[in-house]
Amino acid sequence: MNAYAASAAGRIGRTHPSVRQRRNDRAFLIGLSALIPFALALGVSVATPKPNFLLEVGLLFGGCAVVALATISRLEVSVTALALYLGLLDGPIKLLSASQAASSVRDILIAAVSIGALVRLMSKRERLTAPPLSGWVAAFVGLVIIEAFNPKTAGILKVLGGYRQNLEWIPFFFFGYAVIRSRARFRKMFIILGVIGLVNGVVSTYQITLSPGQLSAWGPGYSEKINGNVNAETGVGVTGRKYISEGVGRVRPPALGGDSGFGGGIGVIALPCTLALLATGRRRQRRYALLTLGALMAIATGLGRLQVVGAVVALAAFVVLSLSAGKRVTRPLGVLLAIFAIAVPLGAVFVTSLGTGIFSRYESIEPNKVVETSATYKEKSLTLIPHYLESAPFGFGLATAGPAVGFGGKVAGLLEGHGVTAETQYNFVEDELGGPGLLLWLALSIEIIVLIIRRLPRIADVDIRIDLAAVFAVFLAHVVMGTRGAFMVSAPSAAFFWFSLGIAAYWFTGSVKRGRLATAERPAVAQVRPA
Repeated sequence: MNAYAASAAGRIGRTHPSVRQRRNDRAFLIGLSALIPFALALGVSVATPKPNFLLEVGLLFGGCAVVALATISRLEVSVTALALYLGLLDGPIKLLSASQAASSVRDILIAAVSIGALVRLMSKRERLTAPPLSGWVAAFVGLVIIEAFNPKTAGILKVLGGYRQNLEWIPFFFFGYAVIRSRARFRKMFIILGVIGLVNGVVSTYQITLSPGQLSAWGPGYSEKINGNVNAETGVGVTGRKYISEGVGRVRPPALGGDSGFGGGIGVIALPCTLALLATGRRRQRRYALLTLGALMAIATGLGRLQVVGAVVALAAFVVLSLSAGKRVTRPLGVLLAIFAIAVPLGAVFVTSLGTGIFSRYESIEPNKVVETSATYKEKSLTLIPHYLESAPFGFGLATAGPAVGFGGKVAGLLEGHGVTAETQYNFVEDELGGPGLLLWLALSIEIIVLIIRRLPRIADVDIRIDLAAVFAVFLAHVVMGTRGAFMVSAPSAAFFWFSLGIAAYWFTGSVKRGRLATAERPAVAQVRPA
């Protein structure tokens, strides 16, 4: 078919009655859905004697965002918008308003993206096949659902709270599998993560200069997080996120998250990703170096000891996993050393101007103590797991640990008249899902580690191999961090964990034998069509 005939055929297709009808139907549905936020805002105005203008505006724009995310035809665009919301807006929206409704916004947005993607898949009328590794995901979801029937789960509110904190990030597994299918997608993902890390690093650096009173004035949610809101009678609430150093009260900055340590958690994810940009990028090296600096800022000013140890593990894992790339890895490491050379004197000036006590929380992880710290920090929590398994082999019930512990009321006397600890990821999983959940979690982690060892060296395209090394350097860091903290209760870590499993499902399994791990003459990226 020549160019003229192809153009004529395109014009006929665009004017065909059935095509016009489908477009009209889609426009009608979008317009009808867009009326939902207007109806909600109107309902608030009618039902409330003194309407809250900010609430109405929030409902209006939030409803429009939900409609947009559900109707965007390109999944990568809606997932990017969702990532930007989680990394930049989720925390401030919750803390500025201190509203329970604001906490559910991210769940609504995740559901909107998921439903939109599912509807588009079903509209294609093609046979749907589950991604590789879906069996692990289904088993985990099944255990969470069954836990609702555990006699120790105290009521429907606990069931809902447990379902939310354990299952809300599961869609990211499917997002990772469907979206990250080319070298260009890796690069865009790393840039987005780098930008989020940079912005959080800047905000955290500013917050660290504020007194607890100054940061508390940002909003009621900030005041609750910094000063604490524990109810003296029920014991429900959170302790204050501040500390005393040299007789001065100081804050643990939340950056743009909902709790302290958020900026450091973002930095742990962004650091190896920005190093991969430096290793694979052909241009704009200075911009990528700025993103690396932003990740380091987020980690350093987050004042989280766990995040600092995690960053060291992620950096070491990235170097080890990228060794097969040869000299390509020396470029980002050289840039990293140059950044340290510049950052150290600037940091010294910064610390001198604010006082050395501002970083006193890091004294336990000085270079001469970091090995000892990483080996003993919260070790006592892990030793309690056998006793917990003996006392409650199927767990203590949903929402008995983690952020949802106060949802539906705090349950007292879970074990011998006391509560249970969830200081590590493995304690958290055991508390919520018991022995079966803990075994599943350990087996899944081992499965991914085995896939990394066996499949990563077989990736023929060196750039993609480096990109995958960055992704799974973060995964390995989270596995290690899990022995010292429950990373799955943090938004960036939990979302990226399931997202990386989806990436593993696409690049390491399923189509491996069909040639995705092809020879160097036929690089894998040439065989994959973007989603």
